[in-house]
Amino acid sequence: MDKLTGLADYFRKVPIAFLVAIISVVGLILFLPKEIAETLAVYEFRNEFRVFLGPILLLSISFAIARLYGFFMSGLTEKKNLKVQQNFLHKLTPEEKRFLLPYIENQENSIKSLGSGVVGGLEAKKIIFRSSNLGNIMTGFPYNLQPWAREYLEENSHLLR
Repeated sequence: MDKLTGLADYFRKVPIAFLVAIISVVGLILFLPKEIAETLAVYEFRNEFRVFLGPILLLSISFAIARLYGFFMSGLTEKKNLKVQQNFLHKLTPEEKRFLLPYIENQENSIKSLGSGVVGGLEAKKIIFRSSNLGNIMTGFPYNLQPWAREYLEENSHLLR
């Protein structure tokens, strides 16, 4: 069982282009007509190792499909998460709007804050992030607007009014 898990981990790390190359080569070796296989000197190899080539092809195809599925699912998940985060911007409290307004209206990159509940809430919603751990008792820590939030708020500045 450990060997199968190790093999699966290995295939997860293999670049998709390499998997496509394996699928192409093994598929050609297995399915070339006899005359072409003899010309390319793979006919004897195919007959001798057919019992291994079939499972290699099937495993490679299944791992490639799994990788493609994972790629598309991560894209859908990112899109769904962005929608959820954008929805947070539609439900901002008046205090949160006041805090975010200078980012858009004054094109501020960083705003320093002592860390109120408003800042904590915006940070928890991943709308802002602490851009440095260097702060002081008088001005607080600098917070930046997440790039996705800046882009969305610049297009929808009415959300801050």
